[in-house]
Amino acid sequence: MKKRCIGLTVIISIYVTSLGFAPQACAQTEPFYKGKTIRIMVGSTAGGFYDRWARLFAKHMGKYIPGNPEIIAQNMPGAGSVIAANHVFNVAKPDGLTLVMPLNSIYVDQLVGRKEVQFNLRKFHWIGSPAIEQLKRQRGVFDDFALVSQ
Repeated sequence: MKKRCIGLTVIISIYVTSLGFAPQACAQTEPFYKGKTIRIMVGSTAGGFYDRWARLFAKHMGKYIPGNPEIIAQNMPGAGSVIAANHVFNVAKPDGLTLVMPLNSIYVDQLVGRKEVQFNLRKFHWIGSPAIEQLKRQRGVFDDFALVSQ
């Protein structure tokens, strides 16, 4: 009887102690992107291939992001996207509201050591590539690993 009483006391004390650590019901906060605008800096001229991808992305992607932000594409052509990449890396706040859509050969500029390059591609957070996403859709692949293994 004494062991049972001690066991019951331990269980009750653990329960009472855990009440202080239980998750509290809080008011749900608004999504980060609600009422905000995401800007895509396109490193090519208006009407080009990358510009069309950015505008297509901007038109449809907002509805898939919590908070349904407005997304706009802004062209910043020049130097093979180096100007746009420099701007996003050095001027734009790293708050998730400014993206860059550079030409796919932007890495070459850094590799060869062009003096105009003022960014480090390894410090960018890569989201994806429209070309890879199209290839996946054509093959009916919805997993990156499956794309590599085919």
